[in-house]
Amino acid sequence: MEQYDLIIAGAGPAGSMLARTVGRRERVLLVEQRNLHAPLGSGREKSCGGMLNLSAQKVLASYGMGVPERVLQSPQVFTVRAIDYDSGLERYYQKQYVNIDREAFDRWMLTEALVQEHVELRDRTAVVGFRQRSGGVEVQLRGTDGRIEKVYTRYLAGTDGGSSLIRRRLEKGAGPSEPSYPIRRYVSLQQWFEAEEELPYYAALFDQKVTDYYSWIIPKKGQTILGTAIPEGEDVRGRFERLKREAKMSGLIKGREVKERGAVLLRPYGPGSVHLGRGRVFLAGEAAGLISSSSEEGISYALSSGRMLGEALLAGNSPQEAEDRYRRQTMKLRWGLSLKSMKALMMYQPCLRSMVFKSGLLSMDMKQ
Repeated sequence: MEQYDLIIAGAGPAGSMLARTVGRRERVLLVEQRNLHAPLGSGREKSCGGMLNLSAQKVLASYGMGVPERVLQSPQVFTVRAIDYDSGLERYYQKQYVNIDREAFDRWMLTEALVQEHVELRDRTAVVGFRQRSGGVEVQLRGTDGRIEKVYTRYLAGTDGGSSLIRRRLEKGAGPSEPSYPIRRYVSLQQWFEAEEELPYYAALFDQKVTDYYSWIIPKKGQTILGTAIPEGEDVRGRFERLKREAKMSGLIKGREVKERGAVLLRPYGPGSVHLGRGRVFLAGEAAGLISSSSEEGISYALSSGRMLGEALLAGNSPQEAEDRYRRQTMKLRWGLSLKSMKALMMYQPCLRSMVFKSGLLSMDMKQ
């Protein structure tokens, strides 16, 4: 049976950063369901707006990692237009995001991970099961031929996003005395539209008849993304169609629909929603519940937690030591989620949001 020091399920930012950190010293297998050798845009893609906030930029800067030109997307704008359909009000805010092609970003992060001599990549492969044993974890992999292969590892890391199989299996196998990690599940749906002119801003849209969260408009190199996050179990398609009608009536989208992508999204309540793993199985990024409950931003949390988990595994002499170190290192991230939850209470209560919009707090005047 093939043996590794660490198997990582998911080659997004969290998985790539983890592999980059650990792969310089330990034998690492990085598993990804997407075809990472297919041309960009031709296969399965992450349903993500593709925006790097200041926190994500800071993590990359700390490693001396400059985003290459091939990852950037036009336009680079620094304004958010917030439209509240519930109150009929709108405001403009200054934000310092970097507009990126998310799939190109993931490929670039992956090349940064694979420069480490001990990292092996298997794409079009999924972790379909695992069993913790004394001294390690037996992991079941399924490749393109459909056959199940068993491999063995000292540690397993789930960096497989909001629909994380590894998190679900950990929660299902938890005993009655073990803590629970309540978290809300949403469906993130995005459509791309042709655009004759690129919008000079990003847009945040609020409408309680669509979602108790928010929706967004993002200009992307001759196209416009319309997206939203709707509670799982609701009429996702019907609510999205309402959003699309509103966006068209507001002149935010005008062109032909090009493609559509969807994904499961986790929305934490606070630090109690974060599940860092159990035993020799760890979680990072959105799979752990590390994602903003106010803005849905997850790349910065993925990069930070991937790095922290890697450092904890390298420094820990036992699973318990690694877990304790990882928990300490992520404390600031986890408690930061509480502040995001408090911010969300204001943003997503229609009356409070209306008061903020009317006050003009932190907004800016647009020059004609």
